[in-house]
Amino acid sequence: MLPPYDASANGTEKVLGLKQRGAVGLAAVALGTAIALALLQQQLLRQRPSLNSNSDLSFLRRSARFDPDPQRRREARLILVGQVVDSASQLQLLRGQGWGNPRQETLLAPISLKLEALAQAQLGQTEAAKKSWQYLFKQFPDAPPSADALYALSKPVELFKQFPAHPAALAAAVKWHQQKGGSEAGLHLARYGKRWPGAGAAMAAACKQSKQPVSAENKQLLAAGLVAQGDLAAANRCLGDKKTKLQEQVEPLSATSKAWQITRELLLKRQWAKAYNFLAQANPDKQSAPIAARSRFWMGLCAWQQGQKAEARAIWQNQLQQYPYGYYAWRASVRLGVTAPAPAQAAKSAGLLPAPLAKLESLGLHAEAWEHWRTWRLGQSAQTAADLWREGQLRLAVGDRWLGLAQLDSAALAGVASNKEQQSLLEKQRHPLSFSAELGAAAHKAGIEPLLLQGVARQESRLNTTVRSPAGAVGLLQLMPATAQELAGVKLTDIELEEASLNSQLGGRYLKQMLVESKGNIFLAVASYNAGPGAAGSWQNETLQQIPELWVEAIPYPETRIYVKSVLGGKFSYEQLSRLK
Repeated sequence: MLPPYDASANGTEKVLGLKQRGAVGLAAVALGTAIALALLQQQLLRQRPSLNSNSDLSFLRRSARFDPDPQRRREARLILVGQVVDSASQLQLLRGQGWGNPRQETLLAPISLKLEALAQAQLGQTEAAKKSWQYLFKQFPDAPPSADALYALSKPVELFKQFPAHPAALAAAVKWHQQKGGSEAGLHLARYGKRWPGAGAAMAAACKQSKQPVSAENKQLLAAGLVAQGDLAAANRCLGDKKTKLQEQVEPLSATSKAWQITRELLLKRQWAKAYNFLAQANPDKQSAPIAARSRFWMGLCAWQQGQKAEARAIWQNQLQQYPYGYYAWRASVRLGVTAPAPAQAAKSAGLLPAPLAKLESLGLHAEAWEHWRTWRLGQSAQTAADLWREGQLRLAVGDRWLGLAQLDSAALAGVASNKEQQSLLEKQRHPLSFSAELGAAAHKAGIEPLLLQGVARQESRLNTTVRSPAGAVGLLQLMPATAQELAGVKLTDIELEEASLNSQLGGRYLKQMLVESKGNIFLAVASYNAGPGAAGSWQNETLQQIPELWVEAIPYPETRIYVKSVLGGKFSYEQLSRLK
């Protein structure tokens, strides 16, 4: 028998059921909202601008303090460390940033510890710095920054063994030579750092050891190192009776160079048809862009000289489309009477370097990127065009313009840039505007084009103020002391001539004199700057006015011949780069 129907009880059950379902619904909505907000937050976090050394300062400061990602907080702090000058501020930024799993984290944690130890040492916190160095080496014994720890802890033997090519090891080798002598330091430098400052003395001393004379094989190694230092006499003294002409240090002419020698002889004899055919057989389409530009320019001029002017114009137009930089692009644009096409926008450089090095470069940690590169490669010289490009830009970033620009020039000739965007990037790196303020001011005062003086400085010293030539020329524009004295009206020391502003002023004045004496002929003026107005003046003839490109090829001094094309090509490249947005 069913119980009596109770309407009130049934209504209560319905109300309770609705409340329960409502609570579940609200909970589901709340959970969905929370998930949506979390997803939105993650999306917003992914959309944050990347951190790099060009980031806004206020953005970096906020990120260093408030970014939810500890990795980004550390990155921001490392960037800021490079932008503050006092060690106390650096130390405050670096405290607590050496975290990371030693088995996984091998990049930013050890660098943070290294910079912290350096800041402590700068502040006179000797004991704290020592503990930081010890902790760094203990936690990250294989990371390149640990080489600095071994140097600071005076452990050269371990340093030589574990990080032989690291700059700290090379500095320790020079110090070892100065304090202990022997052959160990010289041999180490010959293997891993033959161009390092101070390596020459250590290698020469190693050759002279009498107590423990080095083997014939090691003497060859030391001699090769001395040649790299530019001291051929010391290299031959090292080899003694077994000396050779060190032919292994002199690169044989490449097939391209031999072909150009033949072409140049045909051009100087004005055998236009033969020169054209020889250049065409070389097939410019298979040559690197700078070499192809030379081939196409001369093919066009050969066609022009044979009356085939339409073909010449077509060749030059094609040449400018393929490579709108350098001496031959300038001459093609002059011959066509047109402005050269604007270059393509420069490619981003990040993809050229291995990812860890690109990361360090983006954070402004240029010295650390260079130290990692040397450590990983064991000091091995760059051989491929790609490695020349990578090493060249790393050298430039740490201020080594002398070797850096030379390596970038070699990479360009080898055709490392695979498209027009990479061409623009490489040209931009090859033509830095270092000392542009000093050179520009000097050029305006002398009444000459600033980019012409920039091109002269780039060729003379590779934009280094302390370079001295074997003949005694000094500084940014490589002035001979006697010439500088005549220009200044007073005797100047070499140290004074190394000052960029003074050297620029005097160099600009001298170049203006060459332009005046040359009656404005830029070819003759630049040749005079290099070879002297007397020598260059004796080369004047009708060809200078009629076919100036051929006049340049007839210059009897190979150095001056290359110099004129490099300076004037550099000036044009600087002008082209100024058109990039």
